[in-house]
Amino acid sequence: MRIFAAIMLLSIIALAYTSFGATVSLTGLCTYSSVSSNTVNVSFSLQNSGDFPATGVSLIPKGLGPLASANISAYSIGSIYPNATRGATFNLSNLPMPGSYILEVIVSYFQGSSNFFAAFPCRFNYDSGNLTDYLAPISAGYSDGKLNIGLFNIGSKPINTTINIIAPPQVRYSPPNRTATIDPQSDYNTSFNVSVGKLSGLANASLGVSMVAGYVYDGKYYSTLENLYLSSSSSTTTSISSSLLIVGAFVAVFVILIGLIIFSVMRKRKRSRQGQ
Repeated sequence: MRIFAAIMLLSIIALAYTSFGATVSLTGLCTYSSVSSNTVNVSFSLQNSGDFPATGVSLIPKGLGPLASANISAYSIGSIYPNATRGATFNLSNLPMPGSYILEVIVSYFQGSSNFFAAFPCRFNYDSGNLTDYLAPISAGYSDGKLNIGLFNIGSKPINTTINIIAPPQVRYSPPNRTATIDPQSDYNTSFNVSVGKLSGLANASLGVSMVAGYVYDGKYYSTLENLYLSSSSSTTTSISSSLLIVGAFVAVFVILIGLIIFSVMRKRKRSRQGQ
């Protein structure tokens, strides 16, 4: 049995609700440690940087892709007061193959007497070393009631992928997912219809929404993750906007490198066409 502890910052997602001058602002942090040949512990914590407590906080985990059928226990962690941090550790066993996986954590909590929800993606690696995603996100955003995403296959073989949305219950979207086959050195663009339900009593809201493309490549499972904010300045959410959330310096550098790779591929294509 190979046992090691490899703890790594995976994702930081923040959300903020402002209600009657009081703000709950939660930031989620995921780390993981591999504890056996097929078991990973994923630790998830929430920090409240607002000025009002989040009470009755529950963490409800849900696996994506090969983890969809996993039975993972939920946790109640009580209250998170301003400048405090609380969390829990989820034990994931019998992982089917090496790779990168996504654990979705739905957070339910109360701000005063109102119940709110948030969704956080936790990405972790299992027995895979350093992975390079073969599907690179090249665009993501919200426009005219749609979440749009563009992916580019930088690999040398076709990729069959399923794209899922991670969102809190007040964000409604359709279809439930998208499936596609993306040819090598080709891009793929798709969209989801989305609407945000009424957030009663709120002056402002900022919700984290993620798009995950899962696929198998050379015997490993991959999860390409892209994060967005949906924000609203009215309780009826008749007008929402989005902004891209960069998850750490590593991802920023990775996106730049992918951009350079895609640019190089495009230049080679152009030269090849001119030479014909």
